[in-house]
Amino acid sequence: MTALARETRKQSFEEMFVQHIESIYYPGFSEEMTEEQSALYDWEFKEFQKNFRMEN
Repeated sequence: MTALARETRKQSFEEMFVQHIESIYYPGFSEEMTEEQSALYDWEFKEFQKNFRMEN
């Protein structure tokens, strides 16, 4: 997988994660979370990726 493909895949996962989080809480929650609790955002995003990882 090329670097561009990996980056595109990461962006897609992050977009899905943001939509998921904001559907649970409220629009703008993910942005607040990154500003106020970036470590928690990173952890939640990594967990989301592990749970929904698509193998090649």
